[in-house]
Amino acid sequence: MEEILAKLLVADSAIIQQGTQELREAFKNVDVIPALCNVIGVSQNPQIRQYAAVLLRKRLNKAKHWTKLSINVRNGIKEGILQALINEPEKFVKNAIAQFIGTIVKHEFPNKTWPEVLQFIQQMINSDNMTDKELGMYTLSMITEISSDQFLPHASSLVYMLANTLNQLENLSSPLSYYTLLTMIHIVPLVEGDQALANLFTQLMPRVMEAVRALVQTDEDKAVEVMELFDDLVESVISVIVPHIKPLVEMCLMFAANKDLGDPIRVKALGFIGWIARSKKKCRLEQLCVLESRGGIHAYDYIFQAIVKHKLVQPIVDVLFLLMSVPPDNEEMEEYFIDDESSTPMTCATQTLDILALHLPPDKLFQPLLQYVEPSLQGDDVYKQKASYLTMAVLAEGCAEHIRTKYLESFLQCICKGIRAPIGVVRNAALFALGQFSEHLQPEISHYASELLPVLFDYLSQLCSQLQNNGKEPPGVDRMFYALEMFCENLGDELLPYLPTLMERIFTALSPTNSVHLRELALSAVGATANAAKEGMVPYFPRVIEYLKTYLAHDQTDETMCLQVQAVDTLGVLARTVGSETFLPLAKESIQLGLKLVSGTDDPDLRKSVYGLFGSISTVLKEDMSSVLPTIIDLMLGSLRSSDGIVAHFKEEENNAFPVYDDLSDTPDEEDIENESEGEEEDEDITGIPAFLPYLEKCFEEVFKLITYPQDEIRKAVLDTLLQFCISFSKITTDEGKIALLKALALLIPKCSELIRMDEERGVVMAALDVYCDLLTEVKRPVLEGEGHRDAIINCIKDVMTYKTECQDKEDEGSDDPEAEQDEMLIECAGNIKKQCTVSQRSFSVGTLSECMEPLGPRVAQFVPQLLPLFLQLAKDESDEVRNNAIFGVGEMVLHGKEALYPYFPEILQALSAAVSKEANPSALDNICGALARMLITNVSGVPMDHGISRDCLCKEFSNLVGTPCTVSSVAAGQSLPWILTKGAVVSNGFTVFLTSRRDMPELCSISTPSDKQTRHAGAVFHLNTLTIRQDSRCHNHSVVFPVFVNYLPLRQDFDENKAVFRCLLHLYQMGHPLLQKFLSPLVRASLVVINCQQGDKETLELVSNFISMVRRDFAEEFNKIVSDLPAELTPVVQQLFSS
Repeated sequence: MEEILAKLLVADSAIIQQGTQELREAFKNVDVIPALCNVIGVSQNPQIRQYAAVLLRKRLNKAKHWTKLSINVRNGIKEGILQALINEPEKFVKNAIAQFIGTIVKHEFPNKTWPEVLQFIQQMINSDNMTDKELGMYTLSMITEISSDQFLPHASSLVYMLANTLNQLENLSSPLSYYTLLTMIHIVPLVEGDQALANLFTQLMPRVMEAVRALVQTDEDKAVEVMELFDDLVESVISVIVPHIKPLVEMCLMFAANKDLGDPIRVKALGFIGWIARSKKKCRLEQLCVLESRGGIHAYDYIFQAIVKHKLVQPIVDVLFLLMSVPPDNEEMEEYFIDDESSTPMTCATQTLDILALHLPPDKLFQPLLQYVEPSLQGDDVYKQKASYLTMAVLAEGCAEHIRTKYLESFLQCICKGIRAPIGVVRNAALFALGQFSEHLQPEISHYASELLPVLFDYLSQLCSQLQNNGKEPPGVDRMFYALEMFCENLGDELLPYLPTLMERIFTALSPTNSVHLRELALSAVGATANAAKEGMVPYFPRVIEYLKTYLAHDQTDETMCLQVQAVDTLGVLARTVGSETFLPLAKESIQLGLKLVSGTDDPDLRKSVYGLFGSISTVLKEDMSSVLPTIIDLMLGSLRSSDGIVAHFKEEENNAFPVYDDLSDTPDEEDIENESEGEEEDEDITGIPAFLPYLEKCFEEVFKLITYPQDEIRKAVLDTLLQFCISFSKITTDEGKIALLKALALLIPKCSELIRMDEERGVVMAALDVYCDLLTEVKRPVLEGEGHRDAIINCIKDVMTYKTECQDKEDEGSDDPEAEQDEMLIECAGNIKKQCTVSQRSFSVGTLSECMEPLGPRVAQFVPQLLPLFLQLAKDESDEVRNNAIFGVGEMVLHGKEALYPYFPEILQALSAAVSKEANPSALDNICGALARMLITNVSGVPMDHGISRDCLCKEFSNLVGTPCTVSSVAAGQSLPWILTKGAVVSNGFTVFLTSRRDMPELCSISTPSDKQTRHAGAVFHLNTLTIRQDSRCHNHSVVFPVFVNYLPLRQDFDENKAVFRCLLHLYQMGHPLLQKFLSPLVRASLVVINCQQGDKETLELVSNFISMVRRDFAEEFNKIVSDLPAELTPVVQQLFSS
């Protein structure tokens, strides 16, 4: 046997193949196991002894192989292997033997057939000989790593033994201390759920921290290993950590700030701080009660709240900013975040601050940070300036709302200054900050385009000049393009004035003489620009295509393959954005090119890009995709079934050293499944539904299998794809389509419920909630037809509202601590909008309530007394978004509440009048127009349209005066005329109407009479000499609603409100309201702007077209005059509308 194993350790491949074949033959003989055991005991070659021990462990890993051995053989192995462990002088061989012992323990302990191993360990650990103690604890650490669950019956005595060992140690940096801490790590799963064991671990924490400090002084690598204990306890038994959070954090900060220590231990210390900040689990209730009884932290406090309560935020920030200010080894190639290849204290500090921003309340974090940011930006230390910009950058996601409402303008001013800085390290950090702001602070940051784009273009111009002068890739180019892409992609039409300059710079960067990396960035920038400019890219389309063909039509080297991938991505973006007419001539050629690429490569990035291209082209070809669909679908399903992205590797990389192992083990038990983030997102457009129908169900089934994919981004993509499948099913009106839809929903609804409750990634949970929302919006009633579907959706919403999902950080409803902004994104609460709620909470809540008006319909009436005052109050909120949603809610309540809202019209008009007089936000102004439109649709008689008095207001006040219900027609200011009232009252004399002040109730008309008024009763007849109607002249706007309404058309930003506006105009037109003719000119102009700029969906644009057509038909002369005075850009719209 030793000779066979020796053949596997030589460098000659032929001999290795011979040895492998001989070993396979040997394993067919039952005597191979004793032979390998003998090798461990007698071989003089330590590598062969190790090889034999590993082969035994792999072969006997499964119980069936162990139990096939005779009892005598098993007993012989158990006796001999312990002695072999004692005799073995080499550490790496000891490891292999101890792991083999752990495998036997896994099989023998359940039957209590190997008490000798426990006696052996106990005897060794209790020995007076330190070498024996170390061997016993070492063996225990190795066995518990493999089979910790087998020690559950002995857990209590085991923990006591560990405690005694650690407490009695004089030298806490000894190997015995190290092995003891490793064993504690391995048995953490046994402590979870056992309060007595948790208490023992809690008592040991001070001693554990002492041991870690001692190991840091003697062996940092071992210290890094044992610090894993803290991470595991935070994840599984957080009650052990909570009482010691202050000294633990202080110890970690001390390690992190110590320049004399190596990077690994400093990174590990910082990682622990980030880990506790994002901890998701709470102590079990019984554990917390014990902690509280001991004067510990309150039972319902989270560990990150403990950070705040112990005033640890400031010292954490002190160390993080210090590390972020450290000069990098290479300023031009510096990374800001941890990557797969390396991490430094600086990158880990940045990452940790990012985690704190995501999980701590913003107000707890900002003040400590601003104490550094403000003076650093004003100082001369460029590395502190860099740290300040990095701080702004990492706050952008987690504290987005806080920045929006308080710091956006001032931060952007600082960033612009940083981009202009002459020092590269400062400029790069400022560019990175701008990119982060552009990504996370939309749409507010787009309002600063006129200030930011010139700064970006100036810098881009400098880069291009440097390229032309010396041909060298400029430093900081990655940051430049990142900021440029993030900002421009969200600008939309606002980018068009800057497009010529931008494309000129990008074409310079695309020059073949430039580096591969720069050209890749430039190709990506073309896609980002196309996403914003859309048809505005048409003038540049031919030139862009010529650049793309360079990389698409030719084979690429390993170095230039990234250009081909990016070129495919960019081509897909162009297909979606430049318009079907422009791209159609290239569509079929692009399909064939994609098929050629995907069939000739195993590169997952290229395949993913090509599939995206197919999806984009389907938006152009639609039904014409049918001829290539079979081929494309087969390729896509093949990718879905592949295992790309899932890489298995054995612990300690044994398979790299001993390739024969794979042939000897038929179990995956010892494998770690690791996601390599190469999974392919199958989220394609399904536009040609009849052509796609034969494949749709099969695609759904294959995509559904990926719903538990390890990578959260893939799970989110899968959810979105499954949603699109269901929407596509719903659009197929055949019986087959209906059956397919219900079958798909029967799978998707329960799976979303499971993910919402159990998935630990909030992004996945939010994606699942979005699936529910979109299904209810797009598919509607069938979503609720399945058994249990309604309850599943409602219960999930309740669980999110009450913080009962796995991904939410807390469940305590009584805590006064504000939530991290990321948690607010999950909250679907609407019933308790308090002043202390954050802007995002108020906005989301009032928005949700507003969306509830339509499904409530007439039932809105019962909620008016509670909700209307709330909407009107929030219509005065300091936040633009909150005001916008509240005003929208008022309009929706009026539209769907109908008669129930009539008595509140004066109050609503007063509120809208006050709002419009001082509102500057375009979206809020648009929603005021939308609300007025809904009021006019619902009850035009309740609104003072011109300089007249609302008929309803007059009736109400007159009825109060005469004590009899009545109705009248409206009257203009200053008129005097007789009034005929119905329902039992007659006024025979004339009266005068005029305006005066009434600030407290400006919309309600008041009625008074002269002192000589005489009223006499004659049956049902009342005689009044003079009647005076008073109204607030200072609120003139809302007494002339329609002129003000027209004055604010066309809408500026929230074009969804155009639907309500033009429904209103058509309603007034159809009822023949005389005011419309007076305002035909501005209304026609506004209508043409909506058509020209496509400010609405298909239904809205049809409403607008109908309105214009009726005006042209019924008021031909006025219409022609209006058209003759139109600005040049609107004249073609008229011609296009009526050309047919």
